Amino acid sequence: MRSGAWLGSLTVPSFGVTLMSTRISRMRRFLNSSPHPNSIPDSPARNLDRNSVGYEINPEFLPVIRAKLNVGQTDLAGTEYHFLKDEFKTSFPDGIDKLPYIFKDPHKLDKKIDPRKMQFGSRIDAKVSQREEYFTVKSVISPELVRLNNDLVIRLIGVKENPSLNGQAVKYLTGKTKGHKVFLKFDNLKYDENNHLLGYLYLKNKTFLNAHLIKEGLVEVDTSLDFKYKSKFVNQK
Repeated sequence: MRSGAWLGSLTVPSFGVTLMSTRISRMRRFLNSSPHPNSIPDSPARNLDRNSVGYEINPEFLPVIRAKLNVGQTDLAGTEYHFLKDEFKTSFPDGIDKLPYIFKDPHKLDKKIDPRKMQFGSRIDAKVSQREEYFTVKSVISPELVRLNNDLVIRLIGVKENPSLNGQAVKYLTGKTKGHKVFLKFDNLKYDENNHLLGYLYLKNKTFLNAHLIKEGLVEVDTSLDFKYKSKFVNQK
């Protein structure tokens, strides 16, 4: 769309009474196409002896419109045509700032996360050949956080680090995951306050690593969140 808009209008006397019929037409066409004869709003208005205003966003079509309306030919009704160029400038960011309400999503989605690959929602999906997507653990950041081979950082649900046992817990988690495939399962709450994806971490052989860390006494149970296995983790502790 161009920054300049052309307004074409015609004035036709109607038995001493001025009748105004305004019709605005935004004509959308492909490049190098010509306007359809029936798409010119001034033609039917002229035939009905009424005034009209036509709106055209393509100045390249003006010669075609003039020719189809026979602008150069005088008629008995004294029809007058006026072609005006309306200059206006628009700024999309400024227009957004002037809106009465601007939605801002408080949950910023990490671009590295593909929800389709993480398989949120129903497990019944004919397009998915297997239920789990397997990863490897690139590094153990802390007893609560692990980094996968795709650089996605996962916070282990229900796990709260014990500062006095951090070294042992990291060593335990590193030993369990080194050279092994892992997969994730999710709960109702998907992200923590730091935008880390919350998940349950399993080895390919179904070993539940969140639960094992707690069972071994290497971490505390995080009771600040509500999650599926909360009572089970508390009882294991």
